[in-house]
Amino acid sequence: MRTVQRRFTLIGAAVALLVAGCGTGPGHVGSAAIVGDTVLPLEQVQQRLDIVLKKEPEAQKLHDQRKLDQVARQLVTLGVQHELIEQAARREGVSVSEEDVTESVEQAGGAELASQNTVYDAATFRERAKDQLLLVELARKYVDRMEVTFDYFFTKDNADAIEKAKQVAADPAKMAEFVADAPEGTQGQALSKEGQRVRSAESPQAAQSPLFGVPAGTVVAFAPDPSSAQWIVAYVTDRKTDVRASSGESSTEQLTPQVLEQIGLRLVQTLAGDPEIEVNPRYGLWDGTAISLAPSEGEMSGFQATVRQKSP
Repeated sequence: MRTVQRRFTLIGAAVALLVAGCGTGPGHVGSAAIVGDTVLPLEQVQQRLDIVLKKEPEAQKLHDQRKLDQVARQLVTLGVQHELIEQAARREGVSVSEEDVTESVEQAGGAELASQNTVYDAATFRERAKDQLLLVELARKYVDRMEVTFDYFFTKDNADAIEKAKQVAADPAKMAEFVADAPEGTQGQALSKEGQRVRSAESPQAAQSPLFGVPAGTVVAFAPDPSSAQWIVAYVTDRKTDVRASSGESSTEQLTPQVLEQIGLRLVQTLAGDPEIEVNPRYGLWDGTAISLAPSEGEMSGFQATVRQKSP
């Protein structure tokens, strides 16, 4: 089994986290985050941060500038992701051999070399390599079997998208109104539609999006293209994981390990059983769209909510 290890740079991490103190965070004192019943201890985060400070000059510069939040939030993000991956793998009966992990690490140049300029040391780099391989295997299990049906419309910006998504969450009938009121697209591009159906085998790119990572009955809002101000609001009405692939559709053998890893990461919270994720407020909050921590609600990369169904 082969995969490519991607380095997580210290500078340029898209997330930030304050390390000092545990504040009034999750239910367990001294926790950086809680995933279901599992606690990510604050002490563990601090220990890993100390390792980074000792081995990475750039991290020490951040420390001197009182900007270690960038590194620390990344550590907590990886800790939460690790627990989700382990829970998902147990539930799905997925595993990888130590030989495969060793091969992956060696392909990256060895743990010592590959962990340079990252938040890992040799031991934690091997742990991350195993996580990446598990994500690939989780994706292989489902990538040819998924199908989602959703209503959607595009909107001008994030504020408009989130406001309308909240309205849909409160009243699903609003979705039809917004779809009907959406402007017509140009050059054959549909800016709104009801009952859109997409299979992961036909569109592995779409399988990496939030549409495939939430249960039916969820409304999501996010930017399909981060370089564009335009956002999509989608109401997922059906989600299947047992669809047979048609002839000519994409298969796992045609997808790179990097694509499979991203699909696996998109699925991991659902496959883990959707455990509740609590983050110490000092560290930000969990962003289910990005599958990472966000510094604040205003810096979330998207919106997700269960749609309230009216009683008959």
